[in-house]
Amino acid sequence: MRAIRLFLSVLMLANALDSWTQTSTRQANEADSHSAPEEERTDVTSRAPGRMGSPSVPLDSWVYPAIEKLAALGYIDTAFLGLRPWTRMECAQLLEQSRDTLLPFDGIEPDLAELYFRLQQEFTYEFGLLDGERNGTVRLESVYTRMVSVSGRALTDSDHFGQTLSYDFGRPFRRGTNAQLGGSLRAARGPAAIFLRAEFQHAPSAPALSDAVRNFIATSDQVPLAPATAFAAVNRPRLLDAYVALNLSEGWQLSFGKQSLSWGPGPGGSFLWSDNIEPIPMVRLTRSALQLPGFLQIFGVLRADSFMGRLEGHTYIPHPYIYGNKINFKPLRNLELGFGRTVTIGGEGGNPLTMKNLLLSFFGQTSSQLHSVPGDSHASFDWTFNVPKVRNYLVFYGDWYADDDFLPFQNPPKNPFRAGIYLTRFPRLAKLDFHMEATSSESPWYPKPANLNYWNATYRDGYTSNGNLIGNTVGRTGRSLQCWFNYWISARTKLQFSYKHSTVSPDFVPQGGAWQDYGLRHEMNLRSGFYLKSQLQYEHISRYPMLFPRPQRNTTALIELGFVPLISR
Repeated sequence: MRAIRLFLSVLMLANALDSWTQTSTRQANEADSHSAPEEERTDVTSRAPGRMGSPSVPLDSWVYPAIEKLAALGYIDTAFLGLRPWTRMECAQLLEQSRDTLLPFDGIEPDLAELYFRLQQEFTYEFGLLDGERNGTVRLESVYTRMVSVSGRALTDSDHFGQTLSYDFGRPFRRGTNAQLGGSLRAARGPAAIFLRAEFQHAPSAPALSDAVRNFIATSDQVPLAPATAFAAVNRPRLLDAYVALNLSEGWQLSFGKQSLSWGPGPGGSFLWSDNIEPIPMVRLTRSALQLPGFLQIFGVLRADSFMGRLEGHTYIPHPYIYGNKINFKPLRNLELGFGRTVTIGGEGGNPLTMKNLLLSFFGQTSSQLHSVPGDSHASFDWTFNVPKVRNYLVFYGDWYADDDFLPFQNPPKNPFRAGIYLTRFPRLAKLDFHMEATSSESPWYPKPANLNYWNATYRDGYTSNGNLIGNTVGRTGRSLQCWFNYWISARTKLQFSYKHSTVSPDFVPQGGAWQDYGLRHEMNLRSGFYLKSQLQYEHISRYPMLFPRPQRNTTALIELGFVPLISR
């Protein structure tokens, strides 16, 4: 019943916003027609694209892999793959870049022509804004229901052991049947925009952790031993991305509310910030693509993102704050580089959040009172390189992470890495592409590697939010090798096969662990607006003595049925 009431409230809000927008627009148009000559009316109804309020495209949207494909093939130059999300207006502007090279589709592969056409259809409204139309809209973005069934004991603790299902906005899942019912809407008016995504979540109960596991967690994290309490069933309404955004000036947007970020290229999860966690409440300031002036033009086009938020689920230092800054730039048409940093600070019993400590932590300087840099800092460097002279077939990407170092270059033997390759198509199989990533958070050439990454002696709940790792689910001392084969049946219908081999070092978890995941995923969108997503994953935990006395197998089945209203001008 709570889910139904929540969803009805969302629908009522959408209808109210729609009525308000239509009335306000009609009144404004009438006032303009009576009070201004024809030449002046154009100025009143037009607004520079960089000053129009526009919500971000959700990180799980089909739009990102589609634009990534066009960018890898050389049709888009300023898509910042290591810094997402992008606003809807930014996506429309990216597609504008490819218009001259793709249209009128002469000599273009039919698959790419369809991909561009579907993207253009998705951003019909934003193309209208680029043509000078007034910004005033409200839309029900989606309605969906998801069922996730896990047949065996799943890995649910990425901070210590690993995770069966990753990068799913921190949704709870346990053995048995899990479910979500939700919807989303967006609205924009002049320089302001609203996005709301809400859902009701269910996860079954689970038995308490064993004494051995609880003792290990207490010892490794240096925290008090947790009681042997069973996990209660989860039945809750939840806001995911829910925020208000305001464009302050050309290209600058300020937003308030719960927001998701992805600060690294590729599908395997950034080390610095990923969508493995539930969106956290934050104040965020972004700068869309900017061409630097004067001698700074050597850095090419630039994009920046900054936020200040608060983490939940920490018990050792409750309610700490976290802030982050990331800047990506393209010194070459085929090269993107990014530098990012986040700092956990404040909280009850943590390093005090004062202006002095904030400045010292920002510049990585030592406090004379604390005898260390305030807070717990995390830094990253990422890259995306489209290899020239191979007909846009090949892209190298990855990120390099540092815990407590200002830059990853300071201590190479210690700092984790993730390296990936993207093959945009196969000879004579233009519909097939391939990603492969190798990730390691081990530090084999460094003493005492167990608590080097994603953990801090002050903030002992680690780099987590509500128990989920904020970054890559390879964990604190692990390795993974994974690959994805994507077959694009059409622009909106895709079949994916994935494989992942993961290990946890015995330097961290006694006797270590190893498991393999095999996945098959299908996504289909119908012309009626209905869509279906399905996923089948087989997990073989071949060795994990701390958790299982013998090899463990489980199967996870996911099905999502939803509806997206058709887009019209």
